[in-house]
Amino acid sequence: MKAVRTGLLCLVLAGAAWMDAWEKRVPNRWLLVGAAAGICCRGKEFFPPAGMVLLMTFLLFRLRMIGAGDGKLMAMMAGYLGMEAGMEAIFSGLLVGALWSLCRLWNSNCLKARLIYLSAYFMRMFQTGRMESYGGDLRKDPSCTIPLAVCMAAGTYLYLMVSGAAAVWSGR
Repeated sequence: MKAVRTGLLCLVLAGAAWMDAWEKRVPNRWLLVGAAAGICCRGKEFFPPAGMVLLMTFLLFRLRMIGAGDGKLMAMMAGYLGMEAGMEAIFSGLLVGALWSLCRLWNSNCLKARLIYLSAYFMRMFQTGRMESYGGDLRKDPSCTIPLAVCMAAGTYLYLMVSGAAAVWSGR
């Protein structure tokens, strides 16, 4: 059953990554199909981790640091894998995204400007005590955004490979 669950998750992530890369969004209907498959595989155990991650990613969405589909995709990943494994897969995906972004900024020679903008953003938030959207008009510039679903898929695949190899090495 674990192999079927993992296979379904990989299929859903591949579809989400494809849609995010080409259409620049992950449609809700795709996420709904993925969540339905997760509920069929895990039953009511799907809901607590998915709900917790959905609440955590809502803040990032409100600050416009991620898209709504990205937060729902992360929640679905946690629902499939459980809270601990789901968080490890999500952080692996965020690490892939951070490295990708860093490389893009480095190659376009605008890393310094973006880091200054980020520090000014945090200083403004701490000084005013108000939360505001991050990026403003920069989100409309394709060179300033990455398809996060691609990163989440890659990070989850890496996590599954490493955790599977660790289980084999430890004799589980």
